[in-house]
Parts: sequence; C-alpha cells; structure tokens
Amino acid sequence: MTQLPHHHFGHHVHIQILGLPISDLSRHVLREIAGEARLQVVHITSVRRTIEDQARIFYKKHVEERKVANYKNENVGKIVAHARALHAQGQSEVVVKTYLIDAIEHVRGGPVSISRHLGASPFYEVFDVSHYSGPTKGASRHDYMTGNQAHAFLEASRRRMPYPVARLGHSSELGFQMRGEFLDEKCFHFEVLQPVYDKLEQNSGTMIA
Repeated sequence: MTQLPHHHFGHHVHIQILGLPISDLSRHVLREIAGEARLQVVHITSVRRTIEDQARIFYKKHVEERKVANYKNENVGKIVAHARALHAQGQSEVVVKTYLIDAIEHVRGGPVSISRHLGASPFYEVFDVSHYSGPTKGASRHDYMTGNQAHAFLEASRRRMPYPVARLGHSSELGFQMRGEFLDEKCFHFEVLQPVYDKLEQNSGTMIA
C-alpha cells in the first residue's frame, strides 16, 4: 500500500465532500486540505468525463446558450462555429451532437487538449472543487469559501505538490507561484496521483499483471 506524506494540520474527520464521486485516496487528500483551510464542506463539481459528456456540454453551453468558447485549443472555436451552423440549418440535436463527438475525438492534440477531464490514466485522478460560481465579481457571485479559506486551501494544496497533487488549477485572483499551477476560474482543478500497485491488488491481496 502506497503511503501518503503525513501532515499535522487540524481535524478533518467530519468534513463533508459533496457532489460527484472520487477515489478514497483523493477523498483523504481533499479532507486534509479542507481541514487545513478550516472548511466544513467541499463540493466536487467535475470528474473524468467521456467524449459524449463533453459533446453534451458543448451543445448546451455553446450551441443552445451561445456562450463564448474560450479554450486553449484554438480548434475548439472552429468546432463550435460549425456546430452552430448545423443547428442554424435546422439539423437535429442528434446530428449536431454526433458531429461534436467526432470532432472532439479527432481534434488536433487529442481530446485531452480540450479538457484535462477527458484524459484517462491509471496514474492520476482528475476532479474539480468549487471555489465560486457566477461572475468573477459582483453581487451575483456565489462563494463556496471565503477569501481567507480559498488562500488557505491553495496553500494546503501547494504543500502537497508534486505528490500527491501533480497539477493544480485555480482562479487568477489567488496568484500563481509553483510549476504545475495553471488558470482554471471558478474552481480548484486537481490531478491527484494514484497508487498504481493498489489498483493491481485483487480482493485476495495477490498481485496480477
């Protein structure tokens, strides 16, 4: 069994982790981080997704709601524009989503160049924790943690880089310091390394190839 670095920062047994499911190891890491930030509840808003999931997101967000497609992969804008054109021509939702699935699957750089959530690896788990929702500023913004808690949450996460937290995304308002950090507004994006040997253990405790 792989051992995690031990941190002596506060009580984290009763911290609630709500939302989508993550592994026991990631839950343990997240509870430690939340405890150090004095959070009682954290919300998991996104985990690994399929190409079909991403196509549904694109359709709702960029075709129906017509939100701006702001992605690092410049090809996404072209994909969204063509999907909108198909929709404007009267093509059905099924036809547009079928196009989106094919376009995402064959995009230059691969699906993971669109979103890290599209990556499938036994070595790490990808998930997001809510920082805030709504606009970046103003009365319509809803915070899931205070400013002090957000900074403490970030510092606790940094203390676990590069292991078990391999990469960390967060809002620009918190500032960037470490290699492996990147911009991901509204949430903390985690890529937590997983003990591969643990995944090879059968219930009997024997190893399999």
